[in-house]
Amino acid sequence: MEDTLRLLRDGYLWGTRGFDEAGADVFRTRLLGRRVLVLRGTDAARFFYEDGRFRRGPGAVPMSIAHLLQDEGSVQTLEGERHRVRKRLFLDLVWGEEARAGITDAVLVAWDALAAQREGGPVRLFDHAAEALTVGALAAVGVPGPYDAEAVTSELVSMVENAGRVGPPNWLARARRGVAAERRAREWIRDARARGDEASALGRIAHHREDGELLPEGIAGVELLNVLRPSTAAAHYLVFAAWALHRRPELRERMTASEEFRAAFAQEVRRFFPFFPFIGGRATRELSWRGHRIEEEDWVILDLYGTDHDPHTWDHPQLFDPNRFLGPGADRLVVAQGAGDPAADHRCPGELLTRDLIDRTGLLLAERPPHVLPEQDLRISLRRFPAMPRDGMRVTLV
Repeated sequence: MEDTLRLLRDGYLWGTRGFDEAGADVFRTRLLGRRVLVLRGTDAARFFYEDGRFRRGPGAVPMSIAHLLQDEGSVQTLEGERHRVRKRLFLDLVWGEEARAGITDAVLVAWDALAAQREGGPVRLFDHAAEALTVGALAAVGVPGPYDAEAVTSELVSMVENAGRVGPPNWLARARRGVAAERRAREWIRDARARGDEASALGRIAHHREDGELLPEGIAGVELLNVLRPSTAAAHYLVFAAWALHRRPELRERMTASEEFRAAFAQEVRRFFPFFPFIGGRATRELSWRGHRIEEEDWVILDLYGTDHDPHTWDHPQLFDPNRFLGPGADRLVVAQGAGDPAADHRCPGELLTRDLIDRTGLLLAERPPHVLPEQDLRISLRRFPAMPRDGMRVTLV
């Protein structure tokens, strides 16, 4: 059965409804004319991400998505030793505590500076968060000014917002990436090489060598975007954090009183709210999963949203409850940004940074809650990829 129309209708719940119909955590169907096996659960996540069972290169995701979120030659498309060498660069840039603190501090400085410029006027919180994340990330990685922060933010947001769309919006976003964003990134790489900058994150990408050779300028530019774009994409989580604190104002006192609770809150934001719905891979060899035979090159999808709402794993998964990450079980796997070993597998190297950003921004929002404007639609549609409150959460910042 061709399931593409049902995917568009059901959105993030497509996998969950398929599992319910199958009465199991695995089912077969067809998407875009291709046979696919769909999996759910923490065991499935480990099976999918570990031991090089699935590759993430061409054919793993539709090209309309890959061009906006990966692009050819990027770390996400590599496998084996080439992937591990390139991934080490990203872990050095965004995984360590010092690197994360530098980016997070820069984002909070940008947040306050932009809030002061807006003088308490109404703003979509998503737009504010995205620009603060972009400006902070640009400063932290060492991109020299001047640059048009609004234009850079808009281009990075466009990549994420249009990856799950089809037709003209996706085509326009891909053209915009190639014409504007990648050209600008190449210029920054070229400038860093000309200046001999090898110390900043920008400089380290620009001077990264593989097999003794510098990365081609275009590939280095793509990898710079692969640091900047995910940072901007975290705006979704920051808005979700604000949404949760708006709906659950009693959580603010616990946010200001307890670092442990803030860490639990950040994890629950990542688990509960919809971000990337699922991820695809092509089998690197013959495999089997719970009686289902997988041939080499077969297409397999891991339902990320379904796994983070799996009733076999989470008690009352449709409730927002940071307490599930306190005490025993606090280290349970959240697969919003992947699974496996971040150094060897395709787990997102920005996962810890995302958690820090939600933690620190959550504290700011708890201490200085914005005034949420009354005349707006705060519903979150599960048919929209990526999801977002319908009006972007319009607020007055304080």
